[in-house]
Amino acid sequence: MRRRLAFAALPLLAAPRALRAQAAQEWRVGAVLPLSGAQAPLGDEALRGLEMAVEERNAAGGRPVRLLRADATEPGAALAEARRLIQQERCTVLFGSVSAPVGLAAMQAAEALETPYVELASPAEVLGERGGRFFVRSAPRASAFGAQARRAMTGLLPGLLSLPLDAMRVALLHETGVTSESLAGAVEGALREAGAVIAERLSHPPRSPEWPALAQRLRAAGVSVVIHAAGEADAAALLRALADAAWRPRAVIGLGAGWGLAEFGRALGAAAEAVFALDVPPIESSPAWAQGARRFAEAYQRRWGGPPRSALSLAVFAGARVVLGLPALERAAVRPALVALDQPAGALPNGWGWRLDERGQNLRAAPVLLQWQAGRPVAVFPPEAAAAAPV
Repeated sequence: MRRRLAFAALPLLAAPRALRAQAAQEWRVGAVLPLSGAQAPLGDEALRGLEMAVEERNAAGGRPVRLLRADATEPGAALAEARRLIQQERCTVLFGSVSAPVGLAAMQAAEALETPYVELASPAEVLGERGGRFFVRSAPRASAFGAQARRAMTGLLPGLLSLPLDAMRVALLHETGVTSESLAGAVEGALREAGAVIAERLSHPPRSPEWPALAQRLRAAGVSVVIHAAGEADAAALLRALADAAWRPRAVIGLGAGWGLAEFGRALGAAAEAVFALDVPPIESSPAWAQGARRFAEAYQRRWGGPPRSALSLAVFAGARVVLGLPALERAAVRPALVALDQPAGALPNGWGWRLDERGQNLRAAPVLLQWQAGRPVAVFPPEAAAAAPV
């Protein structure tokens, strides 16, 4: 586990002469991620993907890129660390964040110091709404999750469950927190527009003790589809409570990165089988669609001694690779260069493309519906991304 060191923010001119000379010979980029605490598994997996993108960039030759890391689990630390990376360490680009509160704080510091901030993971809509002249998000936003949920609920589940959409009773659960609330809100709006019946919408604190009672409530309400935006711990707790109640809805769909973690699958074993999740494209996606996923998994195995623990590392690698592929990483040049890029779907290793809107959002990044099959997450929808049929 890496220890976060706190430093006071200093002006650029206060940097030691040796540091300024070193920075002139290399591009310096920073990462602000939760590398300790409850979100450490996701933060560390994101960092691995970013490190691999930097290593690939340096192996290609040219002016080297140096990655400096900062552990931030709450906004105050993220603000201080972002300032330190920019002012003291002379980073010209910041990457983040997995956590929306961490990303918001890091983005605020970057905007004030006129430094590009690239969000590689968090889908929370508030990031795009508050992003300024230096904001870029390579990953999908919450509304993309809503759109894909609508496609799956109208185009896949009715046939799979032999149940028309208007006969489904949907329960929408979410943790209290910026990211989960944003995902749940986007999905609810999209499903209501499609004519779905939202029988329940319930919020709960992280690591809620109320899962047995919630499971009984869902059963009594005759819920057929449960959609849950939560981290790994509460995702697993929900499924355990359903098993203890000896009842399961016709489908369980998770929202967010916690549902695709290898730790989630290992903790639940057979209880995870056939569970769906809307997440970034997994390694097990159609090879014709995500053409670089298998090569990434092989490189990850060589680098870290095991398979990817989540598709998050692939998503981060894909987004960071676009940024680091720019000829130069000067502060003022990065965002205009990224805005000018136009790459079709399938150009990135995980099947995404690249086209930014006026707010810096990559419009060609979208989640897929995956399903746990034989102990691993497999893309099952949309058809162009699917590596297997849903069960």
